[in-house]
Amino acid sequence: MNYLDRAEKVIRDEWFKDHVAEVRGEKGLQAIYWSRPETSMYSVKYVLSGSNIFISGDTGEAAYSLTCPATLEEIKDFDLGYFTGKLVAFCDERWDFDSDKARKELNEYWEEHQLGDHYQDSHEIYNSVLSAIDESINIKEYRTLIMTVYQTTSMHSDTLEYMWDFGERVPYRLIGYWVGLKMVIEQLLDGDQDETA
Repeated sequence: MNYLDRAEKVIRDEWFKDHVAEVRGEKGLQAIYWSRPETSMYSVKYVLSGSNIFISGDTGEAAYSLTCPATLEEIKDFDLGYFTGKLVAFCDERWDFDSDKARKELNEYWEEHQLGDHYQDSHEIYNSVLSAIDESINIKEYRTLIMTVYQTTSMHSDTLEYMWDFGERVPYRLIGYWVGLKMVIEQLLDGDQDETA
């Protein structure tokens, strides 16, 4: 099971188990309360206004700006990548950093592009990038350290550009906002219930 499948399973089975959607308002301005009755644990409020989605609650805050009306029908077929690409504000870091994923990506990229043959100081570059990965606990730290490697070695800017995103993972909370919306849609639209209250 890959990272996203695991995340979705945890979010569906643990975070949002037994959640019920309550909708107030009408298309154009709706508030959707997504919570388990009698508790506020993992409760989320989705506000669909114009072409924006505002999220608040127990899992933090975020805002999305869409290129279509923010209605459940319009967003029904969004996938995680597309939805997350519309993120304009988030209460935390946009990306989590996964050092194991970063190491794997470095090794694959290094081998695929035969970078050991392209740079005179290739051994130093590789070890410096590996060190940056090992010393980083978040994506900001990694990017700061990888920039230092770029500035102190013969690394080309194109190589830096590819290495910039090594280790990026979508945080569970952002996955949770998407999964919660999918579950709301399953209850309200796929369950043939009325979307308005």
